Amino acid sequence: MTTQARGSEPPVERPVHDGFFLPQLSQTELDELTWETRPFGGVALRMPVVTPTLIDLVCQRLLQAQAEYLAQRPVMDIVDVLGRVIAQWSDPDYHWRRQAEELLPAITGYVPEMIRRGLKDYLKTFRRDRLLRFLSQDFENPLVLDGFQPNRAGGRSRAYGPKLTTQIFAGNIPGLPVWNLICGLLVKSATLGKSASGEPLFAVLFAHSLAEEDPHLADCLVILHWPGGHEEIEQAAFTHSEAVTATGGRATIESVAGRLPVGMPFVPYGHKMSFGVIGREALALNRYTETARRAAHDVSQYDQQGCLSPHCLFIERGGAVDPRTFAAALAAEMGRFERSKPRARLTLEESAVIERIRSSYEFRAYDNETVELFTSNTGTGWTVIYEEEPERFEPSPLNRLLRVHPVDGMDDVERLTAPLRGYLQTAGVACSPDRLDDWSQVLGRGGVDRICAIGQMPEPAAGWHHDGTGSLTALIRWVDIEGAAEAALEHYDTEWTLPRQQDSAGRRP
Repeated sequence: MTTQARGSEPPVERPVHDGFFLPQLSQTELDELTWETRPFGGVALRMPVVTPTLIDLVCQRLLQAQAEYLAQRPVMDIVDVLGRVIAQWSDPDYHWRRQAEELLPAITGYVPEMIRRGLKDYLKTFRRDRLLRFLSQDFENPLVLDGFQPNRAGGRSRAYGPKLTTQIFAGNIPGLPVWNLICGLLVKSATLGKSASGEPLFAVLFAHSLAEEDPHLADCLVILHWPGGHEEIEQAAFTHSEAVTATGGRATIESVAGRLPVGMPFVPYGHKMSFGVIGREALALNRYTETARRAAHDVSQYDQQGCLSPHCLFIERGGAVDPRTFAAALAAEMGRFERSKPRARLTLEESAVIERIRSSYEFRAYDNETVELFTSNTGTGWTVIYEEEPERFEPSPLNRLLRVHPVDGMDDVERLTAPLRGYLQTAGVACSPDRLDDWSQVLGRGGVDRICAIGQMPEPAAGWHHDGTGSLTALIRWVDIEGAAEAALEHYDTEWTLPRQQDSAGRRP
């Protein structure tokens, strides 16, 4: 028996939430598993201890569910179900949304307002009308996912998704795994999802919301958490799967790729970098502050943790406002964003990296007029570095540190970004419409695979070509019926006759 000190409060036990999704297992089977409760930020999550044996079992159940509930289901029916689920999430009082907005700030360190607004904007991507655009972006006729459809070569074609895909999720942006789950369902693939340590919950909540709308469809999903790179567990998953996707850094991608069976389709989403271009038209006296506000949003949303966030801005000279003045305006907007949506907590190492970079530029700025440093009043909340003569495109350490470089035009941007061509993703652009094509030609040639307006960088349109490939077509396998084959078989309709029957005595009737 323990005694409580006089005047002290009794210990408060944190509620424990499920950090898994396993609808395929009976309660008896669940009871036989080994369970652990793990802290993620300020939230305790209950999870099964994952073993190769468990992976073997759930993969077999997933393959069975895919054959029964998904393989022959019309793709438009799947779109309708997903559209209804997303419509539920648009309701602020929806119980799964309330739970996400309550728990994700404690898990991720992002302020509640950023989680609320970020999820709201992100989930709009998956509304029914946008899913239809998503399908039409990757398939001229989405019905190829249901059956053979006429193709341009005179025959017919059908697209088959993997029966089962192992998907290794990233956790740098809350809600990101929903993209993977929906892509899998649209191509009629069951998903074994590995949740990320940075944010292991939202995929589970979304799967539960799908189960309430359509239990059979949800039976095609499993969400579990295991240590990344666990060879025995992942070997079991890869053995049962027909495709693997992975989102993460270079080490993660290389580790997964090196352990896949020969010929296994692999869709990696590795480390990428983005940047912004501010044309002289966006520096007009009546426009530059709004441009600065939009740019501050792009760099501050989720603290640059996504590949779509800018690492630097290239500011074109020749506008009504010079690039240095724009950098000051941008710094002011970064400060406003910080006051309304403070940055997430950092580790000591992350803070030290920012401090070292600040010190380096502060020292250079003492006797160098081409460099200027703008920083938050306290702490490392945000940093804007103005540098007129950079040697190269320097990646940011993230967490709201942005470099600003003046340029004379498109050639300078192409030259500075060339060394990182293979790692570029999004370019946000602010310029006049009549110059957009010219800028796009340069940016596309330089390796960028997405061009959008400044202020929209963290929110890609439905159906964008993630890392330059189709998000759906990257998962599918095509089967073609050649037109010549059909023509060659037509004579069987008229020339093929059954043998005449004989009676028991061998006589023909």
